[in-house]
Amino acid sequence: MLSSADFAAAMAAFAPFEARPLVAVAVSGGPDSLALLLLTDAWARERGGSVLALTVDHGLRPDSASEAAQVGAWARARGISHAVLCWTGDKPRTGIQAAARRARYRLLSEACAVRGILHIAFAHHADDQAETVLFRADRSSGPAGLAGMTASRSLGAVRMVRPLLGWPKSALVETCRRFGQAYVEDPSNRAARFARTGLRRRLTDEAGLRASVLREAAARATRRIDGENRLAGALGRMAEVRPDGIVLLDRDALQAAEAGIRQAVLAAAVRAVGGGEFGPEADAIRRLDMAIAGAAFAGASLGGCAIRPWRDRILVCREPKRAMAPLPVGDGKWHRWDGRFLVRMAGANGPVTAGALGFEGYAKLRRGLDGTLPAIAGAGLPAVRLGDTVVSVPPVGWAENGFGGAQMHYSPLWPLSPETFTVVSAGPDIMSDGLGVLAATQ
Repeated sequence: MLSSADFAAAMAAFAPFEARPLVAVAVSGGPDSLALLLLTDAWARERGGSVLALTVDHGLRPDSASEAAQVGAWARARGISHAVLCWTGDKPRTGIQAAARRARYRLLSEACAVRGILHIAFAHHADDQAETVLFRADRSSGPAGLAGMTASRSLGAVRMVRPLLGWPKSALVETCRRFGQAYVEDPSNRAARFARTGLRRRLTDEAGLRASVLREAAARATRRIDGENRLAGALGRMAEVRPDGIVLLDRDALQAAEAGIRQAVLAAAVRAVGGGEFGPEADAIRRLDMAIAGAAFAGASLGGCAIRPWRDRILVCREPKRAMAPLPVGDGKWHRWDGRFLVRMAGANGPVTAGALGFEGYAKLRRGLDGTLPAIAGAGLPAVRLGDTVVSVPPVGWAENGFGGAQMHYSPLWPLSPETFTVVSAGPDIMSDGLGVLAATQ
């Protein structure tokens, strides 16, 4: 069972908060998230703040809508505001859990952004952490993945926090009982067709497995934090991120670095520019590193990016043919195009889309630009079209008369240097990583 003091200590690791914190909590209706909701509500009220409970209805089970409504009733009975977010549209036939997770994070982050909420708490706990590490180990994840889930990360304009990673699920069930809070269990958690169900059985049946997995994950987390700090320093010395989404690397500085840093810098650049959910495989990065070191290196493609020598640098840009298809953006709302740019425009007289400029479009545009890029880099620039006509290329400051209102910001899903991996533990052996975050040593 978690006490108020236990939870306050966990939340202190994520400070600072506002003077009167406003925190969203992702609540499914299970004991984990309801325990988190009640603890966060008490914590926020003590500080003059408040909580908003958010429930995502994925629409994958007949009872999902009624369960979401039940969560709302429980929340309102305790004076907690609640909203239901629905995942609409077509659902994939395969990889449904991964797709549902992506949709859940998107819906929750968007709901927080429109309400001005800066923090959202998730109820992942120690059993989830152990399960995640085993899942990644079975799929031959690298050292970074085997450090487990980070306790804090950005979801666009909102910060995700996981204050319960130091406690097992049993403690959260007991917390609900202490509050007199009923809960529901998602039957998909027991479905044999999902790989994680077998991992849960292993963690239950094999004595000592959970503790050993978490101990090793904590050790890997410490090494991951050190590696990420070294990477951030290297990127600061050798990388330039342009507002058009292109990354330039100092070739001499890159080649002078040790192999591990070189490859980490290349992987970070490809992931940021490619805009995808996952970065390139380690073997592919090693091959790219070897190719760049060769005197005859003329270019390569990896992760939806073109990598080219350019002047005294290595240029990493989006491959035009791998960019996202044109996306309607003329409704005045913000849209994310290609996983990298936030775009919106209002008041246009006709269909407005965001998409890659293309080779023909760049050939016309470059005549009026002071500086030029290689054609493949220019063709991948984000452009706004009215119908089939390019009317604005915001990153280079060009627009046809009357179309200067197109707004675009470079905001990749994976920044070149993301926030440092963090760990929060309830264990007694805790050390500071020097950044005001708690790292577990057991």
